[in-house]
Amino acid sequence: MQDGLITVGGAFVLLLLASNALRQLFARHAREQGADMAAAGTAGWLGFFGVLFLGSAALGVLNLSKFLNLALSSTLLVFGLAALAGAFLIGRR
Repeated sequence: MQDGLITVGGAFVLLLLASNALRQLFARHAREQGADMAAAGTAGWLGFFGVLFLGSAALGVLNLSKFLNLALSSTLLVFGLAALAGAFLIGRR
């Protein structure tokens, strides 16, 4: 039981690091496309939280009985998709 929690925790930390790198790249890309600094930063953070929510939902769905229930996983999925949609819309301004 403890090995599963350590594995999922490690996967979540790797997801945090990867999504932070993606946040910085997406914000830089939005600035290169002509978005102002504030909009690019907001789009980057929305992308970060979108990937984070989707990753949390995916990790929760892998073992519903141990980590999350279906209602919480589906809520994370909806918020993750909404955050990613907001990131792409704000990043295009």
